[in-house]
Amino acid sequence: MGHREIVVGLDDSRSARSALRWAADYARRTGLALRAVHVLSWPLGVTAPGYDGKEAMRHLSFEEVDAIYRASITAVFDELDHPRPDWLIQFARGDAGAVLVRQSQDASLLVIGTPEHVGLGRLIAGSVGHYCLSHATCPFVAVPAAPQPAPDTSAQAIFQPIAN
Repeated sequence: MGHREIVVGLDDSRSARSALRWAADYARRTGLALRAVHVLSWPLGVTAPGYDGKEAMRHLSFEEVDAIYRASITAVFDELDHPRPDWLIQFARGDAGAVLVRQSQDASLLVIGTPEHVGLGRLIAGSVGHYCLSHATCPFVAVPAAPQPAPDTSAQAIFQPIAN
């Protein structure tokens, strides 16, 4: 597809969901195609929702873990409202930053969610965003996670009358 598409990195994080929604909105406004790319890094990426990565590595084959990821990430992609027929999801293996940069080499735009891990987690996993910013050959956008609704802390919400 080349320069007529947006590549968006996709996982099941809040920031990746925000990036997907942002990229979909931008694709609708510009007429560009959208290609969501999920990268599975084995064995570091074996933390699908509801699965302990260490347990998965002990008891599941790579193909089984891959199937869990595909189902999970496809569900995230399916959350899009009114996707166009030229939008697609792609699965890849390897280092997420390097794969996304390679996949977006001829794209109009690369979009990812901002990292949600900090400290030691970022040190161990590295920063996909930093890699993409340093190596992407197309424009790059990092989208933060949508803010979570603040809990209602009004006195009325905290102190509910007790029904007799």
